[in-house]
Amino acid sequence: MSGIASSAGASGGVPGSTGYLVSDLVGLALRQIGVGAMGTTPGQQDISDGVMHLNMLLAKWQQQRFMVPNLVDLPLMSTGKSVYYIGPSGDFDVLNRPARLESAYVRLASSPGFQASASADFEPVQFDDSDFNVGSDGLNGANGSGPLDFPLAIISSYEDYAAIGLKGLRTWPSAVYYSPAFPLGELRFFPIPVAGLWELHVIVKAQIATPVSATDPIALPDEYWDLLMWTLAVRLAPSYGQEVSPTVAAMAKAALQTVRSANTQIPKLQMPSSLGPRSTSAVNPWWIYTGGF
Repeated sequence: MSGIASSAGASGGVPGSTGYLVSDLVGLALRQIGVGAMGTTPGQQDISDGVMHLNMLLAKWQQQRFMVPNLVDLPLMSTGKSVYYIGPSGDFDVLNRPARLESAYVRLASSPGFQASASADFEPVQFDDSDFNVGSDGLNGANGSGPLDFPLAIISSYEDYAAIGLKGLRTWPSAVYYSPAFPLGELRFFPIPVAGLWELHVIVKAQIATPVSATDPIALPDEYWDLLMWTLAVRLAPSYGQEVSPTVAAMAKAALQTVRSANTQIPKLQMPSSLGPRSTSAVNPWWIYTGGF
């Protein structure tokens, strides 16, 4: 299957109404290494292997911040639990559990102008329009004062979380530890947020690694078309006993740089709280209540 004849994919090289299909780019990638060139057509197994490589590539990109076009803000009203789960059918219900948190904060539900937030729907097609919905972000309070948000420190290891002296403390949350367990990740807020008093927000990369088939559209921004095609050519070449040509390698590198430049967002550098002058147990008598965060 080449996908070129599909009305939903490319027609005469022009993307269809839903963009290029997976098979369009797989077929084009194969032609860069001589498979299906000179008027021949790649076989079904060639396309299937290319689709498999594409799914592995997307899963890899999912873990790289500069390869994901946007982040999403997932809200949840606190229920008083000590552990919240994120992933399919979890407390934070997303298609795949994230490998890490990018950021997190809490919103005081009793603050003026508070409205409950609602996250965008995650559809089987990557980057559905609703993923960019900001109409339910909880910032449309009628009185104009808006709710109060407080950032959370990210506890980067379980060893640091284990060092907290009073893990069962229930009061104003100041940090969160995330364990990327599979298939459901585990979130442990500290102190434990009181039920109904806090709206919990975790920031994660948008999902791009949903499995795709040959007939699916490439539901990614247009600049990814070039990157996918050339990167697939690099990945597929060894399967046909070929060394990647300098031209193909250079084109893949240039396409990667374009996407990396478009997606790069650099947060403001901040000093970790653990390095503050009064953050250690030796000088802070309240360490058992704060855990150093």
